[in-house]
Amino acid sequence: MRLICGMLRLDGAAATDAVLHRMAAAMTGPGLTPAVSCRLERSLGLAVIDFGGGSAGVVERDGWVIASDLRLDRPDETQEAALLAAIGRHGADFPDHLDGDFAVALWRREAEELWLGRDYIGVRPLAWTFQPGRWFAFASLPKGLHGAGLAPASIDKAAVAAKVVQTYFTGPATGFAEIAYLEAGHSLCVRLGDDEPPRPHRAYRPSPARVGRWRGTPEQAAETLQRLVREAVAARMPAAGPVACHLTGGLDSSAITVLAARHARHHAGKVLALSSLAPMALGPPEQDERPMIAAVLAQEPDIVHRQVDDMLPMPGRAEDADWPGSVIGGADDEMMAAAAAFGADRLLSGVGGDEGASYNGANLYVALLRTGRLPTLARELAARAKSDGVSLPRAIRGRLINPLLPAGLRLRRRRHVGIADPVHGGIRYLAASIRQEVLSRRMPPVLHSNKPADRVRAFADHHIPSRCTYYALLAARHGLAASFPLLDRRIVDFVLSLPVHLFLADGQARQPFRRAMRGILPERVRLARHKVGLFDDRFVRYADHRVDLLALAARLRASSSPRLADIFDMDAIQAGLRLLPQPDQAHRFVRATPADLFGGSPAWVTVFAVQSLIVAWTLSRQPEEEAFGTDA
Repeated sequence: MRLICGMLRLDGAAATDAVLHRMAAAMTGPGLTPAVSCRLERSLGLAVIDFGGGSAGVVERDGWVIASDLRLDRPDETQEAALLAAIGRHGADFPDHLDGDFAVALWRREAEELWLGRDYIGVRPLAWTFQPGRWFAFASLPKGLHGAGLAPASIDKAAVAAKVVQTYFTGPATGFAEIAYLEAGHSLCVRLGDDEPPRPHRAYRPSPARVGRWRGTPEQAAETLQRLVREAVAARMPAAGPVACHLTGGLDSSAITVLAARHARHHAGKVLALSSLAPMALGPPEQDERPMIAAVLAQEPDIVHRQVDDMLPMPGRAEDADWPGSVIGGADDEMMAAAAAFGADRLLSGVGGDEGASYNGANLYVALLRTGRLPTLARELAARAKSDGVSLPRAIRGRLINPLLPAGLRLRRRRHVGIADPVHGGIRYLAASIRQEVLSRRMPPVLHSNKPADRVRAFADHHIPSRCTYYALLAARHGLAASFPLLDRRIVDFVLSLPVHLFLADGQARQPFRRAMRGILPERVRLARHKVGLFDDRFVRYADHRVDLLALAARLRASSSPRLADIFDMDAIQAGLRLLPQPDQAHRFVRATPADLFGGSPAWVTVFAVQSLIVAWTLSRQPEEEAFGTDA
């Protein structure tokens, strides 16, 4: 695993090793001792931080100086040669012509220009800051910039508020006011003497006109998808040695874990499967993920398994210096630590499956109606009714008629408002003065209409890059890389090419992936429809902390902090916390069906109140204005 960093002095002063080493130190987790390679070219400094013991750091080739965090899927030449060929042939569009995980910096000595590029989906992170008349600096992790005194750590209030509502950051937002991510699938160029910030260039521009154009049978689609998934997992496996995988019991993580185990078996490797589980099973037995995990482990008995109890996020933990308003030390951190202790240098995750390989779009039956696939619609509604154990009229009402109702009527028919509601959803916990700006930054819903533009937006303009970045930040803390086989470019391009009617078959959605996984996944996993989420368990466990959470909310409200008042409605947070049941009554509120929660409000209402409280507490611990060093 690698990280990169560097700076270009815009004032003509010389770059120094000392600054590069400060950046590297800020990005190095406790107990890690990476090799740091630096290169100075007058006003330019580049560095590579290598956690894997590799010999090549910053390299020079054909007039370019290169610092790269680069893994190509199917290289037919050296990685640096492929990178230079892409930028030579395609210029600013070069990130769209490399398949793999990468964040790269290239200095073209002759033109005195610095290029940055990031893979199409943002698997490898890359952040930058521009300080006019002083420097342009970049680093894999935001703390490589603010931790080295190259940018202030002051927060972007609206970005942090938007993350509270939607879990992830939007576009280039990092949560820091003067640090931006280079967005996934973008490049930028900065030149010596520039007095304006660089304007990132969008290289990855998938065309909605090409969506749904594939022609073939469902069986052919399943065969192609299975081959692509097998190849994507194999491309991300180490040549030798262990690898770690997330294993939730769902379709995506289970498929990756099984295929990784089968590959490792033939390459003297081992697989560690990591599962984050609630301390006890909740809800109906058929929705419990434990038996599905057990089915995978029984089928592939040489997988080493580590269960990590979901750690209840609570105020009071150390703040994450890369992810403002968040704390470290939860289950995700513990799984990364377990992967590192196992000797793995990477973790494979099923992120992106819902949007691509195992497409899980809503309202697919409506899409069949709108595209004139009436025989398919009739067949699949009948099959779905049988699969769900309901009457055909009820299936038609729930799967077809209700989604076609006007939005206002649908809202009146709902028992509970959804988390994305722009008035009563998660935004209820934000200060009224910031809500409009948050709504303007908020990511629009995707995978509801299943139209080409909607499907493209899920990859090009939504939460997946921020989610990938989150896991990359966690992994880097332990000297690991995260990789996501189901976001392999060939898989995404293929799934985008599939017409909507191929996503339903046999009375189930998430086709043709389910068919593609015949002979790979245990049938219990391949055909499962629902899992109980961690929200339900957290809802119950937060009840044990009801008194303490309410007391903390009252203290923060009484503190009259201007920063908190600008972001949060502490009265609304207190109201959300009061919906927590008394500890001795909590288990009466466990979810009984996929849609409903017994006892009143859905679990997210109180869980998001606690999450808002955690962010408020974390921000309350920071000084109102962060000091910003000037000596670089």
